[in-house]
Amino acid sequence: MCTIAGYIGSSPAAPVLIDMMSRLEGLDSGFYTGIATIHEGKLYYCKVAGDLERLLETTDAASLPGNIGFIHSRTPGNIKSDFAGVSHPFTAERDGKTQTALILNGCGGIFAEAIRAGIPVAVQQALDWGYTLKSHHPTVGNVTLADGSLVHSNDVRCQLVDRKIAGGMDPAFALQEVMTEIPSESVSLVLSLAEPEAISFARFNFPMHVTFGKNGAYMATAPMAFPENAGGYTLLPPMSYGKVYKDRFEVSGFVSPPATVAPITPQVMAAAYDYLEEKLKTPMPFNDTGLGEYLAPLYPAADCNQRATVRYQAVSELWRQGRLKMETRYIEGQTRELRAPVFWLWLED
Repeated sequence: MCTIAGYIGSSPAAPVLIDMMSRLEGLDSGFYTGIATIHEGKLYYCKVAGDLERLLETTDAASLPGNIGFIHSRTPGNIKSDFAGVSHPFTAERDGKTQTALILNGCGGIFAEAIRAGIPVAVQQALDWGYTLKSHHPTVGNVTLADGSLVHSNDVRCQLVDRKIAGGMDPAFALQEVMTEIPSESVSLVLSLAEPEAISFARFNFPMHVTFGKNGAYMATAPMAFPENAGGYTLLPPMSYGKVYKDRFEVSGFVSPPATVAPITPQVMAAAYDYLEEKLKTPMPFNDTGLGEYLAPLYPAADCNQRATVRYQAVSELWRQGRLKMETRYIEGQTRELRAPVFWLWLED
């Protein structure tokens, strides 16, 4: 699981993104962190193994130029390394220039076996097209290749998206095509020099909320990341793709949906609040609530559900009400020298 945020508007993007990530990071991330922006025909990015604090201390993330961008922080998953090449964003270079950046929040889920089979084939395609996979590493990654080396699956997806864009495909459509060809239970965002005025998205079943304020459009895993002057938020539909501009968004359904997604019913949301009311009488980390497992039997029949979305919406609403309290604690990160923040949560009446 990860936390991600995006912004496009009239303000410098980097400070806005950093502020949003500071409200998200301790929920379910802080092990690998990165940011990307676009300014005057150039794509800027930096990333680290570590949390937001380390990103700010060791890179120029806070001063990246541009009024459009996104930020990403994630859990270790099955990776335990200080190799920043497995951090998001992943980028694609073409004609001597960084053209595309991609971030993704999610997991293989029901597609885990298909990913393990499909990514090695896609790696060879990307190499044949002349792309460089900067996540390629002898021992670090989430997909093993035939020679025993590893890559990160989203590095490969980024190259595939850029290849389609280079062939003239619209960035948002290219993203949904790749997420159909090698799907995952996720949501993904793309920045492209071919579309410098919009953030492209493809949402399968993991959360992505959008809101608008006087300074532009905001996107985030959880609504609690949004600034106070933003309006009401919209949850982008499952199995959808499109673009977010500074004053609107465009959305379409996947052309060939690779699976079905259960809707979030009023029964599910009511059960989530009742469960958290009882569970959060005792302080605990967000990931230890067990809410996803508790709600699983309540969803309508489908290939997968929107478990992460319900968790983030419920916590955000309790935060909005002023009842949710948080304390930041730290645990060991990717190495002994690194650390990751964890929000401990509890309710107060």
